[in-house]
Amino acid sequence: MAQVRVYFTDGSKTYTFPCVQSENGSNLSGIKATVIQGTRADGAIVIPGGKKSLEIVIRGIILDNDGYTDISTAMSTMRTNVTTLPATLSLQHYTGGAWVNDWSYTVRRIDEIIFADTLRICEQPYEAKFLILAY
Repeated sequence: MAQVRVYFTDGSKTYTFPCVQSENGSNLSGIKATVIQGTRADGAIVIPGGKKSLEIVIRGIILDNDGYTDISTAMSTMRTNVTTLPATLSLQHYTGGAWVNDWSYTVRRIDEIIFADTLRICEQPYEAKFLILAY
């Protein structure tokens, strides 16, 4: 079982995303570079320019325990607890004795948390986007 958690740098909050279905933090790579390609020959000149800002998208489902009220409360809790302040976003898995980090990035939430249009009677899909702070 894996969990995606966000830890805010001021130490005020920790939030664990429920029922994560997909995340792209495990396969991020890339550099910010200027690429100059020739028109008459094969190849290119690559001028490194530092780290590239990358986006992490977390998708999951909020499941109900009590129906509409329970899902609506969980949505409000997510909106309140996952702010746009700088935070550490981590993917962790349980080994049977301890939680182990698979990846961890310093991020900021950049968009509103998106909730799909549903009746909120048994499940509510969500999507949260974060931008890795590269400086």
